[in-house]
Amino acid sequence: MLSEMTKPASHDDATKTRGKGASSATKVGDKPGGRAAQKASTREAILAAARATLARGGLAATTTRRVAEEAGVAVGTVFLHFPDTSALVEALLDAHLERALAQAYRTVPANGTLVEQLVHVAKRLYDSYAIEPELSRAFVAGSLFPVDGRAQGAAEARLRAFEQWVMGRVAEATARGEIPAIEPALAFGGFFSLYFGLLVAGLRGTVTRREQVALLSASLARLFRAEVSS
Repeated sequence: MLSEMTKPASHDDATKTRGKGASSATKVGDKPGGRAAQKASTREAILAAARATLARGGLAATTTRRVAEEAGVAVGTVFLHFPDTSALVEALLDAHLERALAQAYRTVPANGTLVEQLVHVAKRLYDSYAIEPELSRAFVAGSLFPVDGRAQGAAEARLRAFEQWVMGRVAEATARGEIPAIEPALAFGGFFSLYFGLLVAGLRGTVTRREQVALLSASLARLFRAEVSS
């Protein structure tokens, strides 16, 4: 009996014990999704700190150091999530744009004309840019002249998705005979030029929201009528 109690553990038993210990350590130190959740939480804290700093002192005061202090993280941590101020500005504004587009796509008039559908979405986007105009002006300027020629990440992806949506509506309008046959990419280029020009005018304060929408609607109607008569 005593010999059984004091018998040294076999190699197999030791291996099993080490395996159990390693397994337990893995379970304690590496919970599935734990690291990703922590990273996402830190990112949200940085964005909240940037928004608070922006509200207090404007864009000029929203430096990486001040955002880090507000968030209670190291400056290097901010850079890990946002390599420069432009990336931080984009992330702050992207939340507005994401909500605006989601709402616009859900509520677009299914039986509306092409112009009505495009203007409907454009108005929601104009509204979203107006929420934080200073931030929007910085974002638009950055999109025109990106640092080191880099395209903006989430904004670039959202623009490509928006382009596909517009071209899809153009193809549908062409199929039902509402507008003449036109290359969807060409139609998107014409629409976006008008939309973006009026966005800039609105952010500069040279047109009101009502004028923005009215001018876009009239310009698009004329654009597609010009296609009919050509």
